[in-house]
Amino acid sequence: MPDFKIVISDPQTKEPKEAKVKVKVSEKVQSNQGEKDGKAIPIAKISDKIKQDLGIDQFITLEIEKQEGDKKLKIKGHFKVEIDNSVPQNEVWISQQMGEKFGSNEFEAIAYRTKSFQLSIDQSKISSVMSAKIGDIVDINISGVPLKLKITGGSDNSGFPMRFDVQGGAKRKLLLSSPPGFHPSESGMRKKKTVRGNMITAEIVQINTIIVR
Repeated sequence: MPDFKIVISDPQTKEPKEAKVKVKVSEKVQSNQGEKDGKAIPIAKISDKIKQDLGIDQFITLEIEKQEGDKKLKIKGHFKVEIDNSVPQNEVWISQQMGEKFGSNEFEAIAYRTKSFQLSIDQSKISSVMSAKIGDIVDINISGVPLKLKITGGSDNSGFPMRFDVQGGAKRKLLLSSPPGFHPSESGMRKKKTVRGNMITAEIVQINTIIVR
């Protein structure tokens, strides 16, 4: 079966605290199969102090800037947190695979609580979301992390967005005055656009969710 792209957002992360940390590849951090391809959540080991200082719950983001020619590129990695108080307070330990993604076994990065991240997951592994609708809450285990997620939207394999107010999973052409599906440039504008219904089907390729606690 094809993959779902699942976008997971944390609604509690509005103004995350940041800290500059030293990131090191460590043999104590095991790689998860598929983490380099965005199909699994990699692990980052941190001290409990960094977790408390940054207000981190389950996930941490590491971000660096790289110069490539005339451009500065931002590279981000999103990680599942594991507390290990043998890690120095200003350090984060990651796997060899993720070190290769960042291009170094040791570097400085900005660390903060993750706002959102995306994973590609085979539909057969998360069958619980099939036939679920926008607004439903589903329980999913991703890379060993149990999550309670509320479905907020999505899009199909042709790029048509799901709408909460259209029942079922079929495509329909409707006269719209607001998103999703139509963004009016002037007040009162309406236009016929094709959208998907509010049910998850095999034709859906991206699902937008928020963490529920």
